[in-house]
Amino acid sequence: MKKNSFNKILCLFSIVLMSIFSTSCSEEFLDEPKNENGLADEVIFSNRAMVESFITGIFRNYRSQYTTVDTGGMYSLFFARSVKGNDLIQSANWYGFDYEHGNREPNYRRTIFNWNFNYENVFNANKLIYGITNSVTIAENDKKELIAIAKTIRAYHYFQLALEFTPNLATNPNATKLPLYTEEIIGSTDPNPPVTTTEIYNFIKADLVDAIADLPDTRLGKSYINKAVASGILANVLLVTQDDWGLCSTSAQYAYGGNSSSAVVSTNWFNGFNDMSDQEWIWAMYQDNVETNYYYAAPHVFTDHFVLSYQATYVNSNFVNKFSATDVRNTFVDYYGVSTPWRKYVTSKFAFSFDADLPLMRKSEMVLVDAEAQFRLGNEVLAKQLLYSLQSERDSNAVMSSNFGTALLDEILLERRKELYAENGVEWFDAKRLRKSIVRDNVHRVILTVPADSELFYLKVPQAEIDRNPFIDSSINNE
Repeated sequence: MKKNSFNKILCLFSIVLMSIFSTSCSEEFLDEPKNENGLADEVIFSNRAMVESFITGIFRNYRSQYTTVDTGGMYSLFFARSVKGNDLIQSANWYGFDYEHGNREPNYRRTIFNWNFNYENVFNANKLIYGITNSVTIAENDKKELIAIAKTIRAYHYFQLALEFTPNLATNPNATKLPLYTEEIIGSTDPNPPVTTTEIYNFIKADLVDAIADLPDTRLGKSYINKAVASGILANVLLVTQDDWGLCSTSAQYAYGGNSSSAVVSTNWFNGFNDMSDQEWIWAMYQDNVETNYYYAAPHVFTDHFVLSYQATYVNSNFVNKFSATDVRNTFVDYYGVSTPWRKYVTSKFAFSFDADLPLMRKSEMVLVDAEAQFRLGNEVLAKQLLYSLQSERDSNAVMSSNFGTALLDEILLERRKELYAENGVEWFDAKRLRKSIVRDNVHRVILTVPADSELFYLKVPQAEIDRNPFIDSSINNE
C-alpha cells in the first residue's frame, strides 16, 4: 500500500503516557510530533508541536481497540449503523446485536461505548480549547488554528451523540437527552443537565462555522482536520437540520473542491478500498503494520471473505441487483455457492490487511450531498448533473437521469447507498433524518421493520450516566 511518508510519525503515538524521548521508531522521526497525553498541562500547551501531539492522540483513538471487537473507534460507530439497514446482512458474529437492533439498553456495550467514546473526545476538545486559550507561549495565529481544530472535534462528536442518542430532530426537537459541556472537565466538575436536541444542533453548527473561518487548507496529513474536513462535517449536519440548503451545498462543494467530475475519480475501486492516498478520500484513519488495530478494523475485516478474517458480512441480493454489470462498484460474488439466501453474495469492495486505511469522508459523498442540496433548492437540472458526474465515472454505460421530483430524490438517495455501502451507515442515517422506515426483506437472516421515528433509531442513556448525574433519572429512557 502506498502511504504518505509523513504519516509514519503516527507510529510514535499511543494513548498512554510516554516520554518525549522514548520511542520504538526510527531516529529520523524523533523530531516529529509525539503524543504527550498524560503530561502536565503546562507542558502540553507550551508550544504548537506539543498540542499537535495531543491532537494526534485523539485521532489515534479513532481506530483504537477498546473492550471488544465491535466497540472500537469511529469505525465501530459507522459499521454498527451500516448493519442496521436492509442492504447488508450480518451473521451471528460481532455486530450481530446491532444488526438485530437489540444493542440499545442502558447497560449494553453499544450504548456505553458510544456515549463514553464521544464524550471522551468532547472533553478532550474542551481541554484543548481551554489550554490553548490560556497558553502564554503559543503564537496567536497558531492559537486560532488549533482552537478551530478542537472546535471541529467537539462539534463532530456532539453530532455523533445526537445521531446515536436523540430522536429525529424534526420529530422531537425538544427531547432532552444530552448534557452539554463547553468547559474543561476536572475532578471536581459537577455534571451538567441535558439540553434539548435543538440546542445541541445549534451549538454544533456554531462551532463548525467558527472553526471553518479559522482553519487552513493545509494539514499534517489526511488523518487530520482542515477546512475541507470541517466543511464536509457541516454539510452532513445540515442534511439533518435541513434549515440551510444553500450553506449545505457550498460546504459540500468546498469539501470536494467544486469540480464534481474530477472529484469522484478514484483508484480504490477494485483495489481494496484501503488506501488513503487516493485523491478522492478527504479524511481517513491511517494504519500501517506498526500502527494497526489488527482484527478490529471494520468494515474490511468483516466484509472480506477472501483472506483470514471474520468473514461475517453478506450483501442482500436485492441490493446487488440494483447495480449494472458495467458498474465498477459491482464487486459482488456468489462465493460460497450455498442455497441459504442471505449468504448468497459477498463483496470484494474492501480488502483486509493490518495496514488497511479506513475512510471517514470522501469527495463522492460530498458530491451527492451537493446533489441533494441542489434538489432541495429547486435546481433539479444541476442536481442531475452532479448525480451524473458520479454515475458516469462509476459506470461507462450510465445515462443522465430523466427523473423529476420525488423520483429524482429517491435516485440520489439510492446512489448514496450504492457508493457508500458498509462505510458510514448511510442507509440508516438517511432513514433517520428523513423519517423513513427500514424494511428488511425476506432475504435477511433477521427480518424486521423499523418504523419511521421508531425508538430503535436511537440508544438509551447509559445507566452509569443516570447514576452519576443528578439531573437525569431513569425516566429519561421512557420519553
